[in-house]
Amino acid sequence: MVFLRRHAFKIAVLALCAAMGIYLLITYVWKPEAALPVLQSAPEFEMNDIDGNPVSLSSTNGKVRLVYYYFANCPDVCPPTTFLLSEAQDKLRAEGKLGSEAELISITFDPERDSPDAIRQFAERTSAELDGWHFLRGDGDATIELARKMGVSVVKDPESGTFSHMNLIVLIDKDGQIRQLIKGSDENLDANYIVNQVNKLL
Repeated sequence: MVFLRRHAFKIAVLALCAAMGIYLLITYVWKPEAALPVLQSAPEFEMNDIDGNPVSLSSTNGKVRLVYYYFANCPDVCPPTTFLLSEAQDKLRAEGKLGSEAELISITFDPERDSPDAIRQFAERTSAELDGWHFLRGDGDATIELARKMGVSVVKDPESGTFSHMNLIVLIDKDGQIRQLIKGSDENLDANYIVNQVNKLL
């Protein structure tokens, strides 16, 4: 008791410092990441993959999806972004989540030129593998409209047949809600970030 009376002030100061330290640790170091907001419901779609199998938004529910719109003749952003997604595919496979908990979906704007063989060649060039990754083809105009409904702006040049489009990866949760539009051309974007965003929804 004598010890406590003699050092009561010091003990109080130490207790206050410890409480402040714990508060700062929880607030700034152990602060939980904010949940990704729901941006909108993803529009329903159904298309065939390059083997002729139907794939729809609802048929892939229950899994987190990374949806990317591209065309195989793209001269700039589509190949490197698809390669980046192939690195994310490798990481998801290593974590045991590819196909069972998360899938990738690539949808071409250019089904007339992007035949199944052309898409297979594009996938091979960009290191994309077909396990847990659907490469889909549908009606060109309907695909452009679908992309726009997901927040990906697309413009087709009628003379050249080429496309100008936003280079976005659409992150869709297990319930079919769009949770993030990831900028595929962000110089700081890497596969670790993409997989981390997927894991937030798992």
